[in-house]
This record gives sequence, structure tokens and C-alpha cells, in this order.
Amino acid sequence: MRTSVTLPDAAYRRAKIIAQRRNQSVSSVIAEMAIRGLDLEDEPDQLATNPVSGLPVIRLGRPITSEDVARMLEEDELADEQ
Repeated sequence: MRTSVTLPDAAYRRAKIIAQRRNQSVSSVIAEMAIRGLDLEDEPDQLATNPVSGLPVIRLGRPITSEDVARMLEEDELADEQ
């Protein structure tokens, strides 16, 4: 199905990089990411306490890596600049 959506510039740039790396179209990458995100909506977030540190831990369906955190911080900085 064809449709039009408006993406933040940072999201489009990331999708384009992934598409180039995978040798896929930007459209197919965005479709895959949308499906993944929609699938996560079906899984409830889980809040727990780390038994070692005692700090709260939120499970979002997959591990959050340091690269994820760096990317999110970069996106926040880009958004603040706009």
C-alpha cells in the first residue's frame, strides 16, 4: 500500500544509511522498522529492580545498547538545534 508520511530529518537520514548498508530501498527499511515498532506495542514494558544495584530497570522488548543511547542523545541535540 502506498501512503505518505512525514519523518523527522534525523529518522530519514538513519533509514537511508541503513538502506545503503543493506543494499535495500529506504521504503523497505522504513516498513521493516515500522513493523518492529508496532510489534513492540503489543509487548508491555516491564519495570523491575536490578538485584545488584537496586536501580530500576525498564525492559522494552530488546536490550538498549550504548550505541542506542548515543544515537538518542545525538537526536536530542539535533532537535534542540532546530
